[in-house]
Amino acid sequence: MAQFNSFEEAIDFSFWKDICLEYGVSRHYARGEYFVHAGSMLRQVGWIISGGFKHSLIDHAGNLKAVGFVFEGSVLANYQSAMLGRKMPTDIIALEDSEVMVIPAELIRDRLQVDPTLHIRFTQALFEQAYVHILNDYRYTPTERYRQLVERYPRITQLVTLAEIASYLNISYRQLHRIREAVLNG
Repeated sequence: MAQFNSFEEAIDFSFWKDICLEYGVSRHYARGEYFVHAGSMLRQVGWIISGGFKHSLIDHAGNLKAVGFVFEGSVLANYQSAMLGRKMPTDIIALEDSEVMVIPAELIRDRLQVDPTLHIRFTQALFEQAYVHILNDYRYTPTERYRQLVERYPRITQLVTLAEIASYLNISYRQLHRIREAVLNG
């Protein structure tokens, strides 16, 4: 199955997984448990052995927004906080009971700093994913984006509330409800 996040298909993340498996500590996160809180520094990163996490934030109107997801076989991190020492822009919260190999963020930071080519490919892949995500909001209808999301990760409707899926797609809950009805009755 394809990775949920396209930047993880653009780079061989075996280096990240290998570092986590060699130097990491296995940590269990229960559903709803925070890996990190928005506003704090990300001191640890990880490799998701099983389970999944959401990146969420509260917008200026006080609404909770799901802005990203990561699942089994993926990195668990935030580039700005881990690499640039900035405060976390989002919370990272377990969607289900999850197992993660956790390491200090500086191990990945050191690895990327000694391999500038890998670091450049890494940042380019992150930028490309963000840019394509923005373009797809214009390119595809909400119904098309919903179908693509469910095709890319069919289990998402079991792990994530409809309200979170709606916020991730940047549409209203009501609009998502109508889309789901149309797709199911299709």
